[in-house]
Amino acid sequence: MAIPTDRIYSLEGKGLKLTTAEDIEPYLAELRDVENLEEVRLNGNTLGAEASKALASVLKTKKTLKVATLHDIFTSRLKDEVKESVVAICEALGELPDLVEVNLSDNAFGPLGAESMAPFLARHTKLEVLKLNNNGLGIQGGTTIA
Repeated sequence: MAIPTDRIYSLEGKGLKLTTAEDIEPYLAELRDVENLEEVRLNGNTLGAEASKALASVLKTKKTLKVATLHDIFTSRLKDEVKESVVAICEALGELPDLVEVNLSDNAFGPLGAESMAPFLARHTKLEVLKLNNNGLGIQGGTTIA
């Protein structure tokens, strides 16, 4: 069943570099205005830790969200910044009862990212689809996720 376009928020492929809360605020204002949001597409942009935390504060209010497309959102970010971002976003996603699909592929967050998302995966048992391709998880990260 396809999600109606008025229930999708997309910044897909815009190449935005959103580092601070101020950088992302205009887009968060738009996101806040989407009623009954079912899908968010942020892929193809780059988010810093501060912007990710601001995003997380809005995402956790979107209780109807079903699909989070967040692949390729940490390009050119440092490992520690990515870890902080993954923790914030996953904590927010963990509060969404209808969430069934998350795509965090192409973020190259390695085993550190896997550790950061492990608490979310342990408690969010309704998740049906988890995409983590091309993240450099290795054996350690794969074991953490499993």
